[in-house]
Amino acid sequence: MKKIIFFIILVLAAAFSFVCTFAAPMINTRLYYDGALHNYSAEEVKISINGETLTQYTMFPIILNSRILVPARDVFEKMGCEVLWNEAQRQVSVKKGSDVVLINIDSDTAYKNNSSFKIDSAAKIINERTMIPLRAVSEAVGCEVEWNNSSRTAVITYNNSEAEQPIVQPSASEQPTVQPAVQPSSQEQTTDSSDKKEGGIKILWDQITNLDANNAEGKRNTVNGLNVISPTWFSIKNSEGDINDIASAEYVQWAHSNGYQVWGLVSNSFDSELTHNVLSDQNKRLKVINQLSELADKYDLDGINVDFESVNINDGDYYLAFIKEITQALKAKNLIVSVDTFIIKPWNVQYKVKEVSQIVDYVIVMTYDEHWSTSPEAGSVASAGWVDAAMKDMAEAVDKNKLIMGMPFYTRLWAETTTDEGEVKVSSKSYTMEDGYENLVNNNADIVWDQDSGQYYGEYTKDGIRYRMWLEDERSIEEKLKISRKYDVKGVACWKRGFEKSSVWDVINNYY
Repeated sequence: MKKIIFFIILVLAAAFSFVCTFAAPMINTRLYYDGALHNYSAEEVKISINGETLTQYTMFPIILNSRILVPARDVFEKMGCEVLWNEAQRQVSVKKGSDVVLINIDSDTAYKNNSSFKIDSAAKIINERTMIPLRAVSEAVGCEVEWNNSSRTAVITYNNSEAEQPIVQPSASEQPTVQPAVQPSSQEQTTDSSDKKEGGIKILWDQITNLDANNAEGKRNTVNGLNVISPTWFSIKNSEGDINDIASAEYVQWAHSNGYQVWGLVSNSFDSELTHNVLSDQNKRLKVINQLSELADKYDLDGINVDFESVNINDGDYYLAFIKEITQALKAKNLIVSVDTFIIKPWNVQYKVKEVSQIVDYVIVMTYDEHWSTSPEAGSVASAGWVDAAMKDMAEAVDKNKLIMGMPFYTRLWAETTTDEGEVKVSSKSYTMEDGYENLVNNNADIVWDQDSGQYYGEYTKDGIRYRMWLEDERSIEEKLKISRKYDVKGVACWKRGFEKSSVWDVINNYY
């Protein structure tokens, strides 16, 4: 009898181990829709279309009200559908063959070829992405949908012979306003500003990755008009709260001799787990603060710039406690405390921008990486409209005398490769202002001014790959400076040193 019981236990243990091994990974996050943040915790949902499992999404599929919602373009264009968005009516249209389905956001009624039908889960705007019900829309355009519970996969099939090629409606940034293709020049873009802000702060982040980099070529070159330099010298290096220090006293002496303040930057190594382990423990927080205070004395710093990224969404209270404690400690030594932060979005609530701004001296908003290095689609690093919208939100939350706008000195070259199945694979590489422009010229790219992005845009095709770039230069920087003056912020901060044309500082100095 004991042998039988033991055998049953072994079988159950093996079965449990099998289930655990093949269980789908959990997604734990927050979703913003219906005007509020919602906690979301569920196993990952996969989408398979005619045997191919999708791997790239601008927003992952979710289950809401027991129904799967998917990002409209990411999924339905893979089925050969044409997907269009009507902003005025907040309506998605999905067309496949002769069938046209219209889905209104937040409505349980959809339309197929002008006939209405009910859907059991309304479409939603979630984290700024249009999410529509998978089964209802798929079946409405003639696709079959089955659910594989063991693999957590929605399996979609349709007749390839009837499939149409996806028709993508280009965004405004993909349809540049064509003007003569001319080389951008500092003389063309630099104009006197009658609205120059006296006493404005001009910060330049200087990326230092090791001790020797403090003495690298160009590190002792002066920057016209600069008043603050922020080298990336300090970082939290382990869960005990020890600080990595690669600072240089000689660098500080050089900066002070040229009239620059030095705000040493401290990062959290952009490690969410390490950050949680340190910030959730008051003793470790104080250890970090005490080290930074001693380092500020050692190197005769004027301030500390806190650049904590990848903070877990649940660690906002710990982050705020740290900001309060470090500001109190450093202000006691008459040091300036500034904080780098992301644009205001529901998924960035852990950075508590409004509360933090009431504590520190300055809040620097990183108004760049609109399209980041691994973005699923090509686009501008910081288009004018996107920057303006971000600054509008920030100006409502932060005192303008404490607010500093970040600007990029870099651009990205996007490479778009189309697979045999028609899928576009995107990759990118960052470029300096000079190198970006030279790359386009050397490849005979058409360069036009794109009024919507406030940038020169160029593209070319080489070896079957489409290359695209939204340039940063004197003119694009001036467009951003106009936005900063529109909201009357205290100044600007630029990432990163060495990526700009020297003539860009002439433009900045006209505004600050």
